[in-house]
Amino acid sequence: MPFLIAIIVLLSIALAFLKTPQGKGWIGEFQVKLIIGKTKPELQYVINNLVLEIDEGKTSQIDHVVINRSGVFVIETKNYSGRIYGQENHLEWTQVLNYGKVKNKLYNPIKQNKTHIYHISNILTENIPITSAVVFIQGNTQYINASGVYTLWQLKSLLNNSAEVLTVEQMEKAFQELSEANNQKISTLQHIQNIHAMKSNIENNICPRCGKSLILRNGKKGSFYGCSGYPNCKFTKKA
Repeated sequence: MPFLIAIIVLLSIALAFLKTPQGKGWIGEFQVKLIIGKTKPELQYVINNLVLEIDEGKTSQIDHVVINRSGVFVIETKNYSGRIYGQENHLEWTQVLNYGKVKNKLYNPIKQNKTHIYHISNILTENIPITSAVVFIQGNTQYINASGVYTLWQLKSLLNNSAEVLTVEQMEKAFQELSEANNQKISTLQHIQNIHAMKSNIENNICPRCGKSLILRNGKKGSFYGCSGYPNCKFTKKA
């Protein structure tokens, strides 16, 4: 009987965890892992949970990286429920729940993944194609107006049907460079603190990618803040 009670308690704890944002994130990443598969020498190379130390005390955590003959695919996984409304250049997107009674703001994952790509491109010594893929596990992409957003099955098609441009040697080199930069010693708490710092930087007009100042500029669609490091860094936010 005590053993049965222990099993029931453990199952209850596990089910409760899976309902948390962290649990949903874990489920989403697991589903993507099933789609992308594992490293297969000379065919594809996979790095899950790539952690890059971009500056002293600052990190960038990337859910998945796939390297195949088509280039480097940087994959950001999102397991949000409800309706997601987003525009490619908006700083924030909106999650709508409970028939419109609940609305949550979330940082634009397109911009988030572009920051990941910026850091990866600084590590790779060859100029090879890097593709951004933001994957919505629940397939709720119909109200998102942005390129680079995929469902799980669209991700599978993207990885398998892109044009082949890399040699096996280029694939292996990119995999080695990113693997050597992968810093798994960074704790989850440190990474969460870095995320909060990034949001604070954006609010204070500091570029979250390169750390330079965001400058008010005028464009065809009106005013916006752009990185002073342009053209090397192309981060923008609405004025």
